[in-house]
Amino acid sequence: MSEPKTWMCLICGWIYDEATGDPEHDIAPGTRWADVPMNWTCPECGARKEDFEMVEI
Repeated sequence: MSEPKTWMCLICGWIYDEATGDPEHDIAPGTRWADVPMNWTCPECGARKEDFEMVEI
């Protein structure tokens, strides 16, 4: 399995880290970006999944 990646919201800069997930919004730690539901939105600004871009941190 590849290393966990990070994804940044292009609207507000919020970071989704695959290693930590988003447990407050029912996304378990270790959930890959491809497995995050399409109807999930950024917890900070409500942006859609397509408004995120993979980034190296």
